[in-house]
Amino acid sequence: MLSWEEVDCVLWDQKTGATIVVDAAPFKEKEKIDLANLTRHLLIAFERKQIISQDAVTVKGREALRTVLTAWAEETEIQAEIYVVRGEGVRYDIILWAPRSVFPSVNGVFHRFLENVTFAQPRLKPGERP
Repeated sequence: MLSWEEVDCVLWDQKTGATIVVDAAPFKEKEKIDLANLTRHLLIAFERKQIISQDAVTVKGREALRTVLTAWAEETEIQAEIYVVRGEGVRYDIILWAPRSVFPSVNGVFHRFLENVTFAQPRLKPGERP
């Protein structure tokens, strides 16, 4: 497990280079969050992006946008699978990326990880409302 500034959790497999990133960010319920725009924001870090697919899905009963792409990151060709999930007062970003050659072998582990995620509400300050 690694620590990155402004990211809640990063899991990195040193042997394969596969990385799972999980981040949660609160938002006000009345704000309309556009999952496609939020996904595009996450893609800024990648170069030479080619989106393979982008589909509206549900993750544990929550609305989500799933994006699969190939790209380059730190001089390595990678494949990534990104989920931006709408919660109640919170948005979750759940990302897997790995060198393209190892992506198929780690994708199943990522999906098992995703199946076992439990979404929790963000901690609010006393008197604060989402």
